[in-house]
Amino acid sequence: MELINVESWGSELIAPDTPRYDLMKDVRVGDVVLHWVGKNNPKGYKSGLYGASVVAGELRSRAGDWIGQPANTIPLTRYRPLKNPYLLTDLRSAYEDQILGIKEQLDREFGGRGGFTMYFPFQRHPTSGLKPNQGYLFKLPAQLVETMPDLLPDSDWGGFGRPLAAPPVPGQNGVQQRYAGFCADPVLKKAIEMQAVRQAISHYESKGYTVEDVGAYRSYDLHAVRGDEVRHVEVKGSQGYVEKILLTRNEVTHANEYSRTDLVVVAEIPWERLLDGSVVTQDGHMDVHPDWRPSPENLKPLSYEYFLD
Repeated sequence: MELINVESWGSELIAPDTPRYDLMKDVRVGDVVLHWVGKNNPKGYKSGLYGASVVAGELRSRAGDWIGQPANTIPLTRYRPLKNPYLLTDLRSAYEDQILGIKEQLDREFGGRGGFTMYFPFQRHPTSGLKPNQGYLFKLPAQLVETMPDLLPDSDWGGFGRPLAAPPVPGQNGVQQRYAGFCADPVLKKAIEMQAVRQAISHYESKGYTVEDVGAYRSYDLHAVRGDEVRHVEVKGSQGYVEKILLTRNEVTHANEYSRTDLVVVAEIPWERLLDGSVVTQDGHMDVHPDWRPSPENLKPLSYEYFLD
């Protein structure tokens, strides 16, 4: 079980690369992860279990960032929301005695063993009763799954016949809005980029252009020709909602110098990570901006070159 407070969940596990989070190293491909959303989440959801995912790949050392610290990440796939979230208030009213009884039984059986850490997901608070334990990852005993019906999205966990793309879908816990910027996962980043390029190529070919992908060696991505008309196309893709994009200095210069430069932005690209770690994508929402010029008032510098005296 993961205890999370960020805006979205179900796409990866992430924790600082410190001994406190060594349980990340026990996670294996194919493990089921249930997502407990804490009460301090930015969406304001009530504390409880909201869905489950499957581990899709091995731990990636220091591949992410957690509040400025290097973080280990583990990719997840097949996020499924629970039909009805298991809220903390529900667990207290219906299952508190059973859950704490399971903890006490495990404490009796294993608590006396030297160096053994339980990682049980719940504890007894002196005044409020049942509450989630403090931490990030916990081991969810099979007894808990057997105690609470409908804890998993499918009763026999033989489901996932209609897997949903991660990150989670709107209406359950929201999709984090982000701009088309840095992505720490090279596999996902490449998959999103290629999906955007494929959609852009399809768009221009449907308009009668002959299109060549020149992104590997030009300051733009696509070279589109229709008769005497030549268009240079800059393509940006994102897995989420797009309010702004990142541009290199060369991209800005080229767009200002070549009059027939188009900007294509493909946003909200659905994706799913397969159990072999690969990523598959579907068509996102595409906007085409013909004869595009990066207006100075909309450009914000993110870094500078500084020449030492």
